[in-house]
Amino acid sequence: MNESRQQSLFFITLPDLHQLCAVPVILSNRVVDTEIRSTQMKMCRQLLLLHEDILISPVPGIFNQIWVVMTIPFFKAGKLNAYIEKYEAKMEAPQRVIPVILQNCLSYSFMARLAPAWNRAGHLLVQGRDFLSQMGKQSAIVLDINVTEAQVCLSIEVCTVRLPPPELKEFDISQSTIENFHTNKMAVIERHSILSNWCYILPSMKMGQIINILHAVPADCPFHSFEDFQMHWDDLYGYKLPEDDRNSKIYCNIYFRMIRERTFTYPFCNSTCRRCPLTTLFSGLAPAP
Repeated sequence: MNESRQQSLFFITLPDLHQLCAVPVILSNRVVDTEIRSTQMKMCRQLLLLHEDILISPVPGIFNQIWVVMTIPFFKAGKLNAYIEKYEAKMEAPQRVIPVILQNCLSYSFMARLAPAWNRAGHLLVQGRDFLSQMGKQSAIVLDINVTEAQVCLSIEVCTVRLPPPELKEFDISQSTIENFHTNKMAVIERHSILSNWCYILPSMKMGQIINILHAVPADCPFHSFEDFQMHWDDLYGYKLPEDDRNSKIYCNIYFRMIRERTFTYPFCNSTCRRCPLTTLFSGLAPAP
């Protein structure tokens, strides 16, 4: 990594925060625990796409709550009511907008609206709807948003990253096992054959362990086809999973130490199984004139 890193800072004066309100939205208690996080993320993205006049964010660390920032007239007009009622959620009383809420909502809304032109990968936003299938260098930025009572500060760094599609051999699986897996559509690569089973999971780049790799979606998975996965990743993150990748019909079950009760299934193609973290090469961004 090149240690010469330059930031460009942009300052924006805030409007009068007294003209805005922050409304907590509580998800329905009928949503099962295994779907609560997905429902929270899906509602956030859908509301942003439906209403350009709001800012929104999942409440950090609380999977059944959402913050929505809007003008007071927008809230009084009840423009969110139909959607909230459809999902049997509940809007709490509006509150004063404080910097930490506005910062969370700005950060999430900014990144969500940029996808799929710019896609979250850990602390980066990587350019291009086809970034998951690119072999070479790709453009990316590090975006940081800080909010005070008076202003917003945007910090932007430009960089290039390497995020090549994953290969089975990267996980120290023997060549004979890989060949058998590719020729036998019923074959499963079990954990004992995956000598390096730690991987990085998009979009957060959290670490997980591969339990097995298989050709079919497991029976206990909430999704039943690759198309279901495509819709899910688009709904939650704006990711466009590649259609023509040769690994698009390979799946893997991932175990996270912090979630001990269950494993999660991912398509192998969508870079969720990265053997190594992002390789990042920073370059300077000249300040705007």
